[in-house]
Amino acid sequence: MRFSWRTHDGENREAHAWRVENPRAVVACIHGLSGSGEQFHPLPARLGRYSFYALDLRGQGSDPVVERRGMTLDLETQLLDIGRFVAALRRAHEGRPVFLMGESMGALLSTAYAARDTLTPEAEIDGVVLSVPVVGLQREVPRFLKTALAFLARHFPKARLSPSRFVNGKKIAPPLTRDSEYQESLRKKPHHLRGFSLGFLAELGELIDSSHRLAERLQRPALVLSAGKDCFVKPEQISSWFERIPSADKTHRLYSDAYHLLWHDWDRELVMIDIEEWLDGRSR
Repeated sequence: MRFSWRTHDGENREAHAWRVENPRAVVACIHGLSGSGEQFHPLPARLGRYSFYALDLRGQGSDPVVERRGMTLDLETQLLDIGRFVAALRRAHEGRPVFLMGESMGALLSTAYAARDTLTPEAEIDGVVLSVPVVGLQREVPRFLKTALAFLARHFPKARLSPSRFVNGKKIAPPLTRDSEYQESLRKKPHHLRGFSLGFLAELGELIDSSHRLAERLQRPALVLSAGKDCFVKPEQISSWFERIPSADKTHRLYSDAYHLLWHDWDRELVMIDIEEWLDGRSR
């Protein structure tokens, strides 16, 4: 099922949609790096009282403009698009609460959106679910390497590099889930991108570096989920980041043995229960 909406600059898009009749609330989903909206499908299959919609980010592997794929992050454009997406869902579900849900890089984008001081009424959200926000890297990137990347990005912005080089120093990324069948399928997904431009990676680094400042501005209800065996970010990094959030309504859940893709991992049922409980408490 698809949901038609229009980006801030007038591009017609088709989001993934899992509609239910008379939903308790609506969830707008933002995927991560080299991901796709279709990866949210386990959630609506389990949380049947909510309508889920997931866009495909521009610049990622399902962007209909092929030449943009992997080239630029463009934070401000992403946030404008998310605002238009939320507004379209509010019009389609008048009177229903609308929550924003982000995974990994999508959780950072969702944080940046939710941290805005003011949103127009049609683009307002009732809370945000942030799954494994990459607020830092387990392998700290040395300052000299960040400086070198910024220099190269300015002079060779279209040159490409695998982001896993910053995670484990290798060309192939470490496992994102204990589900070996799903892990293997990820490399074959049509939206999978092997490399990103140096400009994109520099922008992503800046977003990660700004994540603590964004947390300090997050006043809306927030559920933060972290994985104890995440290959990108340490759970302690997320815990420390979570403590910076000033919202009076904030919850953190840690799944000690889980890998990065929480709803595609072995602890998915626990994750679903916690998400459903949190949404239920804010959808009355």
